[in-house]
This record gives sequence, C-alpha cells and structure tokens, in this order.
Amino acid sequence: MSGQPTPRAPKSVTFVNTAEQAQQKFQVEHWRRELTAKINVYDGELDKFLDLFAPSAVPCPLDPPDEQIATDFVPLKGKEVHHYDPLITIFNRIVAGFPKAKRLSFSNTHSKEFPFPFSAFAEHHHKSKPDISVTFPGERPPPKTESINWSQFAMVMEAKSTAQEDAFDIKAGLSRTDAIVQLAISARNLMLTHGLLAAYTIGIYGDMIRIARFDHACAVASSAFSIKTREGLRILQDFFWRFAHPTQGTILGCDETVTKMTVDHCNWLRAALGDEATELLQGVDLQEGRVVEVWSDDLEETKPTQYVLFKLIDVNARLFSRATMVWLSVEYDPEKVPHAPELRIVKEAWRQIVRTPESAFYERFNKHIPPEERTGLPNLVGGGDLGAREVARWDSAKHPSTRVLRPRRNTVAPRVHPHPMHQTFTWRLAAGDAAKVRERSHMRFVVDTVGRPLSRFRSTRELVTAIRDAIIGHRLAMLRAGVLHRDVSSGNILIVDRPRRIKPCTGVLHDYDYSSMTANGPTPSSDGSSVTPELDPLEPAQKTADDEHKERTGTYYFMAIDLLDPEINVLHTYHHDLESFFWVLLWIVLRHTAHGHTNGRAACETFFPFGDDSQAIMIKRGALSGRRLEITNNVPLTILLAKFKAMVSRATTVEDPLVGDLNTRVPLTYDSVLEIFNEALARDDWPENDASIPFVPGKTRTTTLFDEDEKPQSAPVQVPVRSLPKRLREDEVELQSGYSELTSDIVDARAGEGSTKRRRKQSGLSRQRSAPGGSAASLTLVASGSTRTRSGTSKLAKSSGSKPKEARSSRKGSGA
Repeated sequence: MSGQPTPRAPKSVTFVNTAEQAQQKFQVEHWRRELTAKINVYDGELDKFLDLFAPSAVPCPLDPPDEQIATDFVPLKGKEVHHYDPLITIFNRIVAGFPKAKRLSFSNTHSKEFPFPFSAFAEHHHKSKPDISVTFPGERPPPKTESINWSQFAMVMEAKSTAQEDAFDIKAGLSRTDAIVQLAISARNLMLTHGLLAAYTIGIYGDMIRIARFDHACAVASSAFSIKTREGLRILQDFFWRFAHPTQGTILGCDETVTKMTVDHCNWLRAALGDEATELLQGVDLQEGRVVEVWSDDLEETKPTQYVLFKLIDVNARLFSRATMVWLSVEYDPEKVPHAPELRIVKEAWRQIVRTPESAFYERFNKHIPPEERTGLPNLVGGGDLGAREVARWDSAKHPSTRVLRPRRNTVAPRVHPHPMHQTFTWRLAAGDAAKVRERSHMRFVVDTVGRPLSRFRSTRELVTAIRDAIIGHRLAMLRAGVLHRDVSSGNILIVDRPRRIKPCTGVLHDYDYSSMTANGPTPSSDGSSVTPELDPLEPAQKTADDEHKERTGTYYFMAIDLLDPEINVLHTYHHDLESFFWVLLWIVLRHTAHGHTNGRAACETFFPFGDDSQAIMIKRGALSGRRLEITNNVPLTILLAKFKAMVSRATTVEDPLVGDLNTRVPLTYDSVLEIFNEALARDDWPENDASIPFVPGKTRTTTLFDEDEKPQSAPVQVPVRSLPKRLREDEVELQSGYSELTSDIVDARAGEGSTKRRRKQSGLSRQRSAPGGSAASLTLVASGSTRTRSGTSKLAKSSGSKPKEARSSRKGSGA
C-alpha cells in the first residue's frame, strides 16, 4: 500500500470555482505552474533533432529553397501582426514542390477565436487565437467567412516581432513564459481534438524559428535557426515534409488507433441506439466523437475491438498529466447494426510508468470479489495499457521496423527507426535513460458501468445514496482486494444510470490511476471476513527508488488535511480517503443545492481555495469548527452533513499537529461513516423534486502567488499589494480575502526567521486582505540531466561519447 507521501506536481486548474478561473489571465498563470520544469531545449544539431523527434517514412527529395524567397521579410519590433501574411507567403513557397495530396496550407488566424475543443466544457476554458494555423496535408484552409475550430487544423505557429522575444532562450530567464503558454495551450487543444499522441508547434521570433514537440510528459524545442538563410529554409522544408510524411498516419503524432467520426459512423450510431437515440444524443456534437480500437494486454491478440465514442463525460484538460478522458460509447461493428447495444464507458489516460497500470487493480477485484458481492465498483470489460503492450511487442520484434499493433501498411522503410508512441520517450531522448521515470504510458480500457457525474443528481437522496455506495465499494476494494483508491473526488464517483442485474447499486467509485495495493490479497479470517490489509509492504513492482518521482495523489480540493500539510509526514490510509468523501459531499452541496451559507453561491470558493496548502488547511480546519450548514428544506441532508463534519473534526483537529498527541484523535472508520449514511437514508422526510441546481461560477478570484515547489519553508506572511512583482500588479491580481464565520489558524511569521508560531483565534477577517508569501508562479526551462544557468533556466547538456536515441511514430491513417 502507499508509503510516504509523494511530491505533488504543479498543476493548472482542473475544477472551476469562479468566472475568472475560466478567463485567460487566471488560466495563463496556472499554465505557468504546469509547465514548470517540463520544457526542454535540445542543444544538438538540427538534423539530429528532426531524426529523433520528427521521424519520416521517406526523405525529402526536394532541393532547398533559395534564400531569396525570404529576402523581403524584415521583421520590425512591435509589428508582428504585419508579419503573418509575409511569413505565410514564404511557407507556401517552401511547400510548393510537395505533391498536392501532401501539401500543407497556412492561414492567418490571429483574429479568429478558437473555442475549447469540446463544447460541453468550453465555458471552463478561454478561447485561443493562434497567429498562423496549418491544415492537414492536401487540405485547403477554410473560407474566411466560415467559423473556425480546432478540427480544421493540424499545427499552429506563434510569432513575435524580434529575436529578443524568443520564449525558449535560456538567457532570458523567466520573463517570456506567456509565449510558451500560448504554444502549450494550442498543443493541448490539437491533441484533444484529434486524439494525437504528440503535437507540433512552431515559434517564430523575428526571423528565428524553433520547432517544438509536445506530448503528455514534456516538451522539447529545437535550437533556433534563421528563416533568412538557405540552411534555415532547408531545415524548415525538411520539417514540413516530415510532418506530412510520417512513418504512420497522416501527420506526425497521429494515433493510428483513432479514426474521426464520419457520416457513416453517425448514421450507424443513430440506427444502433434506436428509440434511445434522441435522449442519449441530446446536446451531443457527434463531430467531437471518434472511433477507437481497444486492445487487450494479450500480445498475441491480432484483432482489436472497435468502439464508437460519442459523448465525452469528463476530461482532464491538463497537458502534462494523465489527461484522462471518459467517454460514453457502444461497441462498433461496421458489418451489422446491433439492437439496443450495451452502453459502455471507455476511459483513456496517460499513467506515470512508475505507477501500476489501472487494469491491474481491476484484475485484483475480479480475483477477490465475486460479482454477486460487488457493490460500488465497476467491472472491467476489456482493454489495457497500449504503451506497455507496444513497448513489449517492440522489444520482442525480430526486425525493428515491425508494426507494433498490426502489420505495417507502409512499405517504405523509414530513414530512422522510430520509437513506440503510446509510451512517451521524450524525456529519455532529451535527458538520458535516468529520466525514464518521468515518462507516461497510454491506457485505454472499457468498463461496464454507465453513469452521471454527482453534480447531475436527480434528488439529494440519490446523491447521498450514490456516495454511500461508493464508500461501500471503497471498503470492498480495501478489505477484500487490498486496494486503496487514494483519489476520492467528485469526478470519480458516478451515479449509475443502468444498474447491473447482479448486485445493482446507485453509485460507483471508479478511476484507480493513483491507487496502490498490497503485495497479495487480504487473508480471510476464520469467520469469513477479511483482515484489514497492512499498509506495508508495497507491491514489489511499486516499491522502488522511482517512488520519489510519483506525483502526490489526490484531487487537490478533496485531499485530507493531513495530506495537505507538508510538515506532517504521514502514510496515506483509508482514513484519509474517508475524509475525502466528506469534502466531496460538502463540495456538491455548496455548488448544487439551496443552502443557508451567507456567501450563497460563492460559498464553494470560500471553502475550497486552490493552490496554497497552508491556506487550504486553515480554511478546512475552520470549516470543521464553524456553525452548522443548513440545507434549505432538507433536514436529512443537514443532519448528515453535520454529523459527518463532527466526525471529521474529531479525526483531524488537534491543538497543534506538530506537537499534539495524535492518538487523541478518533479515526474515521467504514462502520462509523456508513452508519450515519444509512441512518440518513432510512428517514422518510427527504424532499422530492430537489434535483441538482446548475453551478454558476462567482465573480471573485482566488489566486496563489507561488508554485508548489517554490513554497517558503516558513508560514505565509501578509504582503502589501505594492510589494508584489510588477507583472502581478499589472494583471490585477486580487489578494485572497479572509473568511468570516470560520475559526482560523492565524500564523505569524517572524521576519528573517524560518520559525512559525501557531495559535487558535476566532476570526473576524471578512474585510482583511492578505496573500501567501513566496514568488510569483512562473515557468522554468529545466530538464533532468541539464546544466543550470544563473537565471534559473536551463538547456540540455550535450552528451559526450553517447549516442542519442531515435524516435518513432506509430499512427493510423487519420486519428484526426
């Protein structure tokens, strides 16, 4: 089971509490924190960069363009908007000799707003305006009168007017991060739209060019080269050629197991869904869907199962992350249209390779929990770890160019034998084998339970029942299978729409990406029950020196208080997960019910600030000792929430966790928590017709002023607005207000000392403005195995005497 807490990586916002969190300035600040230490600058030769990170099926047969085509291009400071069309003219001349079916087209899109790729989640993300957008090979740009979206383009470029604005220049330190944020957001959107395994972007700085490749582990940028030289034009022409002539698929980074939804697919789906089509497809844009191949972990499997993914249920929009996507789907057979096909959930995620594949936890469930006893847990239908499967097939192949998942269609041998793509390889190629622990592996699997998010409950009684069933599922997983979930959140509990015939339930706990398990299943006791698993030992495959590279687990808003506190070194246990269930219930209640909190709809922002651990701990402790939250006309839910809060308070609150006797706490147990849920559900005075109220983000912003890895060792100090960095003042960062009606820990920080003094005080801070101490969130260009400069940024050190690894792309014909 889990050992010591693992470090939590800097992340961008995944839940939106306020309207400003969906606005550009706020999200850019959080993108800066996500990009920290994830951008590598490759310092080798440009041809080697292309061989490693942009492998092609065929060499470019064209002569390099004449440098005269760029003679008239003279970039002027502050005039970047006027550069776009001259640059497009140059690019068109570079690709003029390409076959028509492979020729790229370029559009000036700097004034066009691109919405987030999935309409159901668009309100949580600001729109983008890429300077120059590139079509798929052989396609023409959309007419200027046509609305623009990400599905029409395969690559983007961002241009600045001078070389001094080069975002990847390590000498510039942290002053040009916004330009990289723009490229990263575009790369994320391209990957989400087309199901890409990697996305390519180009940064233009005056007449200097950099090519950047993004995947879900990190980004690697080339060294800069000039568009006004023959050599620079040759490199850019070679890249464009490679982009349109990948080893697999239509473009570099394409996933061969993904196909764009066609008219035939849409017609098949409507026919298959029959009478349910109207309800299931209401508000669904089928153009956002896709058809995917699902492969098992069996290396001998030769034919995958296909699924039509037609409705996105949930998406983690962070770029360097698991990037989880959860889809509603049906199994697809083009030869026949089934009658009332079973609805399935298809999940895609990029796990850290130092973590156990999620499918292993489902296998443990199947082994130790029979179907007739399985409540609150989904069943695995199929699928597995595409990355691990691909690497295993690759390593065992007799010939290095053998297709990993099926026989290779392309008969042209690539110049450079590429690496598998369903498991990232960029860290290893950029920084050496020691960086392998940073890589991620692509998983795709199918489960049988179809449901709604907790936020869409049809009654509060249904909400409470679903959470109760999820707790039962958590207990079964822990006591019967030795699996600890470790990431209980509102997004990981589903309300079941179609209960199973065997052991039906209202809610299930899913998403075991961050789970851990004992080396063996629990041992049944003499009375037939299972003994609670010991927290140690870890599964042998997990307990390695790589543990320090695992991201700390838990969705931030719902993490237990002890796990948030960096000064307390505790093991993650099921007690902490039970506490997370309380924060989930409180989150849903504050956002989606009528309640009596004085802050009204803004109460959720009050209780759940983002990013500052000390502040989050203070507010959560205050929430546990504050007065009872009244749910309008809902006595059962009010009483349940009050009892649950009291239990969590007894389990977590001590005068000082650093010196207090932790044994005086009363830990949460499955029996005690389930008892209060069952008592509440047994009442007959639950209201009717109290479905979820849609959540509308408030107007107030909650902002943190430092990255996770830049936290000061001392406690937060009050910082006046005038002392903040100029950039933050210009962005009009509002300091986090204090909160009334909460009992808070007020922390005095002694200037010049690292010590803190804690005391309990009844808060009257409703008008007080304060901010955590520390530096502003920003981007650091750092790679493992790098040489650091005085500015704090870095570039990859050249390896002497070692050969760089080679890159591979394995994709299908479209994926776009």
